[in-house]
Amino acid sequence: MIKINKTVRHKALIAAIGLLVSVALPVNANNHRNLPLPVYQYPSTYNEYLQPVVTAIDYHSRMLYLINYENDKLIIVDPAGIDGWPGNVPLQHTVVLPEGNRIFVTSDNTQEDPAYIIALRVDHLDWEAGTVSLAVETVLAADNAGTPAELPFVESINRNQAVPNWLLAGSTQIHGPTLLPYSDYLYFTEFTSDRVRVINHRTNEFASVDPINIPGYTEQTHGVNFNKSGTIGLGTGYFFDNNVIDVYRPNRETGELQAVGQIMLGDEKRHAAFTHFVYWLDERFALTASMQFDKTSLTAATTQAIIPPSVWMIDTLEGRATQILRHVRHAQGQGVFRSASDLAVVNGKLYIAEEDTIDHEFGRDGYVSIFDLSDRYRPRFIKRLRPGHELPAGYAVAHTLSPTPDNRYLMLASWVSGFVVKIDTTTDTVVKVFGPDDGLVMPHGIFAAGATR
Repeated sequence: MIKINKTVRHKALIAAIGLLVSVALPVNANNHRNLPLPVYQYPSTYNEYLQPVVTAIDYHSRMLYLINYENDKLIIVDPAGIDGWPGNVPLQHTVVLPEGNRIFVTSDNTQEDPAYIIALRVDHLDWEAGTVSLAVETVLAADNAGTPAELPFVESINRNQAVPNWLLAGSTQIHGPTLLPYSDYLYFTEFTSDRVRVINHRTNEFASVDPINIPGYTEQTHGVNFNKSGTIGLGTGYFFDNNVIDVYRPNRETGELQAVGQIMLGDEKRHAAFTHFVYWLDERFALTASMQFDKTSLTAATTQAIIPPSVWMIDTLEGRATQILRHVRHAQGQGVFRSASDLAVVNGKLYIAEEDTIDHEFGRDGYVSIFDLSDRYRPRFIKRLRPGHELPAGYAVAHTLSPTPDNRYLMLASWVSGFVVKIDTTTDTVVKVFGPDDGLVMPHGIFAAGATR
């Protein structure tokens, strides 16, 4: 079912920035053959180029993690030791800018502290020595201390769909960081309320349009994800019985979001709900995945059934969503098994992070299912990475996937079992595991430099 103004047609502006480098090839006078060219090797310390950095926080220890995905180095930072850090606050998400010179960290609200967005400057980073020098540039308060969450009341009404306590947050949580391409704006969403926060990452200040609140749109959003030209944004519905993807037109000069319409995952009688992320395939098409299994106390009386975890192709021009992968009931099935939390498309393959968090048996396992996406509307199952086999023993809750900018690796984080796993997309094998033996406890908010999310 379409809930979008059909007179609206998105005209995506594809910005092309070309860099022409003229290189004179050395020629051997005798045989006229090209000689090998020297290849510049970037140093392992900080420089002004794209950095192979992945950042994350730890829910439990409240540490900050920096991972080099090229040489598998890990640096653990206690931010409490950074001058100007606001205190022992519960951390939530990270963002690292492409150059690796700036890191943003969000925290949850407490009775003593507001929810913060903290801007850090990277003054020095030496992977070989395992050292980093960080400085607090700005601490932005997103609310007041003790501000309660504004989540709808919901109860479980059957044995298929639980309502776990981890979702019923009591205070502000700032999630869903995204960078708007060709702009100075960084977005966060308060999944616990109805506000989108907008930061100018050049000035480290809230934008003039902050906060953005659009009734019927911005409630329980986990990120507004933008296409590569920055002309369309898609917002998720990260809560029970939210069955629409919100469509926005961003203003790259001011950061404002204009609501265009909503695209339902199904129809009024049968629909999918509870989406964590949207992945863009190109300027027009995107993918999303759902997590909810069955009805809750929030389900409308007109709804006959909730479509269990599935993957949907979103056509932003036509304003419709098509289900391309269905739910399966066992790990050997060629579809979506656990709740589909995150997804990415790399080298023509669809990767789905499947987590076990919202049924009545929390955190039993977690998987990554892989599909050939040569035909966008008919994915072909390749394999499923399983705990104790391709994934580490004890692995549970495959929560977030972060592709590296070269599309060579996928970084997979589990805040439940304490692992960050590096997957080689050429072979679809796990080539590095960071886990409890390395000091990780509950890693979350993983973000690769060069990504927009």
